Amino acid sequence: MNRAVENYLKNLNEEDRKNVYISKFAFGYEEEIQDRLAELVLKGEKKATTSLYCLYDLENERLPQVGDVNIILNSKEEEVCATVNTKVYRIPFKDITKEYAFREGEGDKSLEYWQQVHIKFFMEESEGKFTEDMEVVCEEFELLK
Repeated sequence: MNRAVENYLKNLNEEDRKNVYISKFAFGYEEEIQDRLAELVLKGEKKATTSLYCLYDLENERLPQVGDVNIILNSKEEEVCATVNTKVYRIPFKDITKEYAFREGEGDKSLEYWQQVHIKFFMEESEGKFTEDMEVVCEEFELLK
């Protein structure tokens, strides 16, 4: 297990430790993006991520929660770093703020860049059914050291 995760778990009481959900994943589907975003998390620049709410039901996937531990992988499925969710909420895509887009840490960190990249990604994920009224799941996290 990742050393940062081990250290984090040691500092929890026994009950909380038993309830921690740990996942491993890479951001996105393209190798270059997976490596770049993992590096941004490791550098402390990427502190949030967003996903389409409707896909959780379609894929029968558990919704993220505060306290979840995420082991971030690169394109070679190697562990790069680990995070813990500090905030998780749903919001319509069109209501994402420039502050949140900045926390995602991608590109020039602007809301315009964030919207452009995420619209393209969500269109692909939803097979062209994405609209800006759809809800997204926002996860804000801290890097575990």
